[in-house]
Amino acid sequence: MTRSARFRLFVRRELRDALRARWFLAYSAIFLVGGVLLNGLGVRDTMLSGYRGYARALMGLVHFAVVFVPLMAAFPAAAAIAEERENGTLEYLLAQPVTRGEVFVGKWAGVALAVTASITAGTLLSGGIAVLRGVPLRFVGISYVYLLLLALAFVSLGLGLSAVSETRARAITLALIAWLTLIALGSLGAVTAMVRWGMSADLLVAWTFVNPAEAFRLGMAGLIDPDLGLLGPVGASLSARAGSGPLLWGAAGSLAVWTVIPLALGATGVLRRREGA
Repeated sequence: MTRSARFRLFVRRELRDALRARWFLAYSAIFLVGGVLLNGLGVRDTMLSGYRGYARALMGLVHFAVVFVPLMAAFPAAAAIAEERENGTLEYLLAQPVTRGEVFVGKWAGVALAVTASITAGTLLSGGIAVLRGVPLRFVGISYVYLLLLALAFVSLGLGLSAVSETRARAITLALIAWLTLIALGSLGAVTAMVRWGMSADLLVAWTFVNPAEAFRLGMAGLIDPDLGLLGPVGASLSARAGSGPLLWGAAGSLAVWTVIPLALGATGVLRRREGA
C-alpha cells in the first residue's frame, strides 16, 4: 500500500469515528442552531441603523462561536490517539508498515475534515440568513476563514494533548482544562489581572495574540468594527498601536501558528516519546 493510500485510510477512519460521536453531533447542532438564532433574531431589530447598528449583535455570534467551536474541535482530537492507546489498538497500528507521522497527521486530517464540514454547514445556513438581512458577503466569507482557523488550532491542540495522555479520560480532561484556561483568561480576565497586579499594557497586548480564543475574537472584532470599540479598553489600546489591518493579519497568523506548532511537535516527537521508540 502506498503512502498516499495509507494516509487516505487514516483520514477516512478518523472522519467516520468523529462523525459518529454523539457529543460531536450535539456540539455541531448547538453551533448550527445558535448561529441561525443569533443571525435571524439578533440582527433583525438593528438593521435600520446600518452596519454599525448590528455590529454588537454580530459580536454576540462571535462570543458564542469562541465558546463552542473550540469544544467541538478539541474533544474529538483529544480522544483520537489516547483512546486507541487505552484500548491497545495503537500499539498494533504502529506495528504495521506506517510511520508515526502518518498516523498523527492522518488522525489530524480526519478530525479537521469533520469539524470543517460542521462549520461549513453552520456557516452556509446562518451566513445565508445574515446576507439576506444585509450583512456584507465579504464579512461572512472572512468570518468563515476565521472560524476554520480557530477550529484547526484547537484540533491541533487537542491532538497534541491526546498524544501525551495515557487514557481518553485524561486527554479530554486536559483539553477541558486548556479550554477553560484560555476562555477564562480572555480580555476581561487579562484586564482584571493588569489592574490587580499592575501588569503592563504591552503584556496585555501580547497575551491577546498568544491566546487563540482572544486572537479569534480580535480578528472578528476588527472585521466588524475597525475602531475595535467593541473590545473596550483592550480594543482601544490595540487600535491606537497598530490599526485594524495589521491586527487582522496578526490574529490570523496567531491562529495559524497554533495550528502548525502542536501538529509539528506531535508528528515529529511527542508520539514517538510516548511509545518509547
